[in-house]
Amino acid sequence: MSKPISSALSSQPWYKEFWPWFIIALLGTVVTASLITVSIAFRHADDLVVDDYYKVGLAINQRLEHREAAQRLGIHITLSLADEHVVLRTRNVAPSSELTLLLAHPMEADKDFSLALLPGPDGVFFATLPTQISRTWHWSVSGAEPEVWLVSGVIDEKAFSNGAP
Repeated sequence: MSKPISSALSSQPWYKEFWPWFIIALLGTVVTASLITVSIAFRHADDLVVDDYYKVGLAINQRLEHREAAQRLGIHITLSLADEHVVLRTRNVAPSSELTLLLAHPMEADKDFSLALLPGPDGVFFATLPTQISRTWHWSVSGAEPEVWLVSGVIDEKAFSNGAP
């Protein structure tokens, strides 16, 4: 005949069963993964968001004026990289000019750095890189003689193939 309902159910307490612990383990895994994701997000936050858009807008306008000044002065710069050396070949730049090279990583502002360039013969300027860089960096060179100017670009294959001293 048929069994009574009470005998069909387990007489064990719930905490000795498999399925409640399986569900609790799944929920615990989700909570742990969420906490790890949040900690990674806070530790490695993107530097792409700007706090003061007005000041950044003014700086962009000023950089445009400096680029126009470089065009007006006929300044042209070619950047070359080899190992830890950077070489800039310039045209229409005074040999006694003090030039500054800014190398900017496109996504991590804490990796950006600037170098003072040393003048060499025939409009060539030199510097030694403090760290290896790859093809993802942006560069800009600025000078202050006879007026403030700026030339910029992106490091590409040609920069690595031109060679350095």
